[in-house]
Amino acid sequence: MKNWAYAAALLCAASFANMNTAQATEGGGNSYPPGASIYLAGAMPPPGEYILFQPNYYTAGQLNDSSGNKIPLDFSVQSVSQTFRGFLVTPYQFLGAQVAAQVILPVVDLHAEVAGQKTNKLGFGDIGFSPVLLGWHFGPNLTLVFGTDIFTPVGQYNVNSLANIGRNVWSFQPTFGLAYIDPQGWQAQISPRFAFNTTNDATHYHSGADFDLDFAVARNIGGWRLGVSGYYYVQYQDDTQNGLTVDGDGHRGQAFAVGPAISHDIGPLQATFTWQHEFMADNRAQGENLWMQLGLRL
Repeated sequence: MKNWAYAAALLCAASFANMNTAQATEGGGNSYPPGASIYLAGAMPPPGEYILFQPNYYTAGQLNDSSGNKIPLDFSVQSVSQTFRGFLVTPYQFLGAQVAAQVILPVVDLHAEVAGQKTNKLGFGDIGFSPVLLGWHFGPNLTLVFGTDIFTPVGQYNVNSLANIGRNVWSFQPTFGLAYIDPQGWQAQISPRFAFNTTNDATHYHSGADFDLDFAVARNIGGWRLGVSGYYYVQYQDDTQNGLTVDGDGHRGQAFAVGPAISHDIGPLQATFTWQHEFMADNRAQGENLWMQLGLRL
């Protein structure tokens, strides 16, 4: 099993469907789509250059209120995205950790319909980068990675659009990845992440800080990794607009999803596929998430 493959999705993925039609953070979106880490969080690869191809399909047919109940509104969204992530692992060390850097480039095809109004968007999402990633190895099986992902407001955005690909804010996201990997047995990864956003200068809306925990557990069997992956997301700070709490309750969001995942090495590639079903969502769309990942050392 190639350790480098586990680092490819270590620290972030790009925005794919940041809709202005939902609630909980502005548009119900986030620069990082929860659940993106799958089996690749928490391990730093050997020095070299790497690339991760990460196609995603998200679909939802309902929008939920703050109690998790479906809002009686005609609503649908489909998003197809391809995120390219390249990262460089240097031969240098700091505090006993390997040093690396990462860049994230998403391309998004978004279709949304709300109460008979439709919009289609195709273009680049907000570009992200991680200037410094640090990775530690604790024995043969346990690893830890830390970094801060920074998403820039360069994605396609129009304040008058029904839905947008970009968010028009900067987002700063400290992220950890902890992994236990036994190539002949079990493996488990968790990736906690905090997100702190600037104010959208076009709408004067400030999305409250949130927390996401991606997780994955698998059994290694004959070169295959069979298990589950998912995430828990919660917004712990109120949304505000012009300095006032939005609608009096802050429109805090929450979501939980889990589903089957499978991974296998194909020559120099590690291929991973997962389906994550959202079992609950507050102040957000609720739907289905399909991920595929292909990791490659250049």
